Amino acid sequence: MPAHTKLWYFEQFRMISALSDAQRRQLEKMTRMLEVKRGTRIYLPGDPSDQIFLLKSGIIKISTITADNRDVILAFLHSGDIFGELAMVDEAPRDHRAEAYDDCVICAMNRDTVLRLVRETPEIGFQITKLIGLRLRTFRSRVEELLCRSAPARLAHAFLDLAEHHGVADTDGVLISLRLSQGDLGRLVGLSRETVNAILQEWREQHLLEMDRRSLRLRDPERLRLIASRPAGGETGSDTSGVETE
Repeated sequence: MPAHTKLWYFEQFRMISALSDAQRRQLEKMTRMLEVKRGTRIYLPGDPSDQIFLLKSGIIKISTITADNRDVILAFLHSGDIFGELAMVDEAPRDHRAEAYDDCVICAMNRDTVLRLVRETPEIGFQITKLIGLRLRTFRSRVEELLCRSAPARLAHAFLDLAEHHGVADTDGVLISLRLSQGDLGRLVGLSRETVNAILQEWREQHLLEMDRRSLRLRDPERLRLIASRPAGGETGSDTSGVETE
């Protein structure tokens, strides 16, 4: 178990600046710090919405099953993110799943505990409301992206987003230390594994990126930004963006 106290982690997320000392002690007593291994499912669709989670370290994958039985990745969350936050406003069972995409350290908070703190300290409720609004805007943007962008543009946009949240820039581009499979990339952008493979192969040949089982390197982020800006139907010839959408 990590050496830092639970309150130290909350301080990093700026969650408790508005709380009194007594409330901080109460929060520490009523939360659990957990270490979870890669592949562990934190919750599944149909599970009760009775906990809210803070991600201290690692990567959490948020995904869902569509009406036509397709597995879709909604987001990869990183250190500092909250998940399961809809439990604050909706007691309905979970409609998505949260899974450790890497080894993680998370903090679990009982829903009733957080609601009590919100009633006592409205600033916490305000911050969580802002988070929910931001998450909804992000998901809305994802829907618009899938509807309006070409297949290569979707993939390029996803890589740039991953680079922003998980990447480290160096002299050779941007390194993203995520073990991303082609299947997961397809589920992230709404494409088949075969389509993703065709695009990646062309991009490798053009030295736009390098990819192995443990990491991804964007060698030419600027060119990927140009590809990401192209709408569906905007490709010509055999250019990199010429792979058909599905």
